[in-house]
Amino acid sequence: MKLFGLGGSPTTPQSASGKQKQRPVTQYYTPSASNDGTDVDYPPLTAPVAPIGASIAPFRTSKMVPVLFYEKNDPLYEFTNFSPHDVVHKGKRYPTSEHLFQAFKFLDDHPEIAERIRNCGDRPMLAFDEAHRYQKWVRSDWRQVNVEKMETALRLKFTQHPDLKASLLGTGDADLVEDSPRDYFWGIGADHSGRNELGKALVRLREELRDEQDNPSQIPTARRDTTRLSVQDLTSLAPTRPVSNANTQRFSVTASPQIASPQGSGLCEFCQVRPKFQGHPYCGRTCATEATKMCSFCRSKPRFGKHPYCSRTCAAKAGGAV
Repeated sequence: MKLFGLGGSPTTPQSASGKQKQRPVTQYYTPSASNDGTDVDYPPLTAPVAPIGASIAPFRTSKMVPVLFYEKNDPLYEFTNFSPHDVVHKGKRYPTSEHLFQAFKFLDDHPEIAERIRNCGDRPMLAFDEAHRYQKWVRSDWRQVNVEKMETALRLKFTQHPDLKASLLGTGDADLVEDSPRDYFWGIGADHSGRNELGKALVRLREELRDEQDNPSQIPTARRDTTRLSVQDLTSLAPTRPVSNANTQRFSVTASPQIASPQGSGLCEFCQVRPKFQGHPYCGRTCATEATKMCSFCRSKPRFGKHPYCSRTCAAKAGGAV
């Protein structure tokens, strides 16, 4: 006994007389001489109704042609660090952004070497060679902070030269690629398998400049590559307090850490690169968060573990100052 016509075709109901209609021929069913009207050859209910992939177009997305830069005669040679555009960092002029980037390797621990790089000449290759002469004195965490330092140099360069900023924003949403056949980290290398970190840094800078241009009152967003952020690196961007003033300027041990900035300065009190956000002392949440990680006494070095000070020296000075 068949209940509710389950023995018939699911697409053709049984007639009132009980006679079943002829089942149509499909790719899953072909009538045979031994077919007695039963449904032994019926396909499963989950079978597809059409050949897979036959009528479905492949999914495609439109993408802009990447913008390549590297050679000196290329239209966008100024995107490289070797372009003749000077950069001012903390009141000092660097002939090119390459000079500043190479100086960042020694600026904290060996400022005299950084000065040699800054004054070695206007050609960027001289700065590159000068830095390699002192390779063994490069800061120990350079591989962790080199991309962050590159972003700082690029931001100073493109914000201090309005024509470069307009050129960068004019690339739209296209990928930026340093077509260097020798550099597999900052460029793409000879076989185009490199990481292209310089091009990626320029793309991130372009997005930040575009956001600031569209909404100047918006708090600057944190950098995307936050895994490369180093507290040791950020200390170089914070103003240091002279040792002679350590005993005359007292701080509360329980007070929240706050970095002092020059009077009348409109720059962030932590990074000293970006402008302050409205009435706040910092440019954004990132600098405000990192400022709380600094020593409660000297305000220039990161705290040691969970302690409020960076060393026993600052802890002892803070105990004597209370």
